[in-house]
Amino acid sequence: MSESFTPHLEFDWGVYADATFAGLSFLIPIPFLDTAFEWVFNQRMPGAIARWRGRELSREVLAELNRNETGCMQSCLLMPFWLTIQLVKRLSKKVLYFLTLKEASDQLSAYWHRAFLLDYALIAGHLDDAASARRARAIIELLAHPAHISPLAQLAEQLTHGTRHIFRSLRRARTGTEDDSIEQKKNVMQAAWESFGDYFKDLAVKYDQAYAAGDADAPEAKPTA
Repeated sequence: MSESFTPHLEFDWGVYADATFAGLSFLIPIPFLDTAFEWVFNQRMPGAIARWRGRELSREVLAELNRNETGCMQSCLLMPFWLTIQLVKRLSKKVLYFLTLKEASDQLSAYWHRAFLLDYALIAGHLDDAASARRARAIIELLAHPAHISPLAQLAEQLTHGTRHIFRSLRRARTGTEDDSIEQKKNVMQAAWESFGDYFKDLAVKYDQAYAAGDADAPEAKPTA
């Protein structure tokens, strides 16, 4: 039987800020710069969430949570091919902007899932050491990309449409300064967040079940009406 913990269901900008910035980075209209900004905010997430909760994660745990599954040597060998593919892909998307909006909203929703699950894993004590963090990371990666349409998807779509001057906003956010555009998005999120309570409770249950099972073969998080 899985052990249950009480998740934080309230909207905490300190938990979801970097997740939001990482998702919105897909809207930066400059190939590779969008990827670089996404990487920075994604890497910052675990440590920032822990500090928001008054905790510090060890270097080993942070390394585990941000670990790339692809080995260093393999990454180096594939880099030229990856860069070519990404350049064509990114330039095509900048022409067909609606594809960029779709990817940005999908990734924004996924990063929100990751932020919630990182916060929950912290509550559960699963980020106290590298071994439990490794197990938690595998489950988080699975549950952050549900096959069904998440209730967060509509909000993510709302935030990615009509976004202007995103590079300027994210450049400032990277240094800890927010502008009116980010403040507006924060307010929209806060107003909608209460409606996701049941979904997040269900997501926490799925995480508990997967962790208790001892592997990352988690049952898919299902939408809550």
